[in-house]
Amino acid sequence: MTGFAFTSIAEALREEIRAGVLGVGDSLPSERALSERFGVSPGTVRVALKELVSEGTVDGTRGRPKTVVRVPRPQSSFGEFHSFAQWARGHGREPGGQVMENRWQIASEMDEALLQARVGQRVLAVTRLRSLDGETVMLERTHYPEWLGEIVEALPPETPSVTAVLADRHQVHFSHAEHMFGAEGAKARDATMLGISRGTALLMHRRVSRDPAGRVLEWSTDRYISGRILLSVGNSWNSNPLRWALPGSEPGL
Repeated sequence: MTGFAFTSIAEALREEIRAGVLGVGDSLPSERALSERFGVSPGTVRVALKELVSEGTVDGTRGRPKTVVRVPRPQSSFGEFHSFAQWARGHGREPGGQVMENRWQIASEMDEALLQARVGQRVLAVTRLRSLDGETVMLERTHYPEWLGEIVEALPPETPSVTAVLADRHQVHFSHAEHMFGAEGAKARDATMLGISRGTALLMHRRVSRDPAGRVLEWSTDRYISGRILLSVGNSWNSNPLRWALPGSEPGL
């Protein structure tokens, strides 16, 4: 094996777990056996196993054999999780979008905190209604800093994926994001746009997105109608991307 051998080893073991060669509860071969099998050093095998432990596929309790604890599922890419249109098409669904509002406003306290906008700076606020196969599923409110808002404002209202267009045509790449989730009842205005009753349960998803240099590109709040889309997250003692937060702590995302 050449290149990043540990990633190849980790993926080979994942495939064996998915295929049932190694079942949940089974112990993995020893580091020595794996190093001989793959023709690499025990240290390389150790890194591969650490990756499986970190993602929660294998138990890494000290003093015990490495044991399979779950069947790994294919991970969604960053782009698929960040872009509603990309996610939908990846699951064989047809995304739709309608711009409900598109207006400039002076940066609010939230914009100053989340967008790092200067006091008095303009911010573009866009509200989009999103659908899957013609069924309304979500209301998306996104705020862009002035320089990026001028680009977004010029895009056709029916653009299915603003993220993809910004990357392909303007070399603006979304590479990092912090996410916060909550539940709330639909307020009157949102209920009207979504075509639901006031107070209907909504899944709230707020994110702050950055480019590879750490520059903030947007902050957005998406509100999904209950029961139409679910979020799947895995965690373990060794890897826990989740944390609790209190209402009102959004600027700390």
